[in-house]
Amino acid sequence: MTVADDALVAEAVSALQLTDEGAIGALGGQKAVRRVSRDGQPFVLKVVALEFTTDETLKRAEREVQLLASISNPNVVKVESGLVELGSPVHAAAWIEEYLDGEDLGNLLKGTQWSWSDARSMGMQIANGLAAGHEKSVIHRDLSANNVRRLSDGTYKVLDFGFARHTLRSGVTVAGQRGTRGYLTPEHLNSYSGGPMQMSDVFQVGILMYTALTGVSPYPWKGDDYEYVSRLQSGAMQPLGSHRPDLSPEQMELIHRALHQQPARRFRNAAALRDALEATP
Repeated sequence: MTVADDALVAEAVSALQLTDEGAIGALGGQKAVRRVSRDGQPFVLKVVALEFTTDETLKRAEREVQLLASISNPNVVKVESGLVELGSPVHAAAWIEEYLDGEDLGNLLKGTQWSWSDARSMGMQIANGLAAGHEKSVIHRDLSANNVRRLSDGTYKVLDFGFARHTLRSGVTVAGQRGTRGYLTPEHLNSYSGGPMQMSDVFQVGILMYTALTGVSPYPWKGDDYEYVSRLQSGAMQPLGSHRPDLSPEQMELIHRALHQQPARRFRNAAALRDALEATP
């Protein structure tokens, strides 16, 4: 596998005329994330090593970045550049995003039980960001806790929106579409034709809210892919009420609907989920 190492990062920094200020997050792998600056302004640089890349793949990726750069929404990270191809033949792609303070949602969902008010606010903001993409027919497909960031002022922002489809090729393949273990949907397993859709993003918001409310995932990955896929396919999750009997029937029903096995039985898109959360105090 081609790795986004220091040499590849240096190539991207030079191409985009940036100053490298060090790594953000884990080192190694297909994607590198760096804090960078230009004229004193901080940004985040993302560099993705590409293998077996076709011209059509890169064209789709470029269109995706251009589309996301056109999204202006308080709950979506702002893309600050176009996609830059590195090398000839192309062996990597890079772009820059706005720099965000705060921390990833994954760090905030470790064994705690949030109040309904806090979980509802989180869910509404994430759904609002996803809705901005859905309006342009962009599906996230790989929404996990580490693809959401809570800023110091309490704002939630969706990260890596849409790049998983064409550019990053990140995550793992478990019996179907690529995604992140613990955050897959039945559609990722090819249980339904067409793969991930707008209702898939809704399902993944449901996972985040359920986890926030209970301190545990509705579909945790325990190290065994077969066991995990079997539970996800059969809908074998603990009802929300078994963890949080204090929640109202309306609150529980909303989360269960977002996590319904059949996409058509969920909220039809992120905007519908956002509106339902606004109507459920």
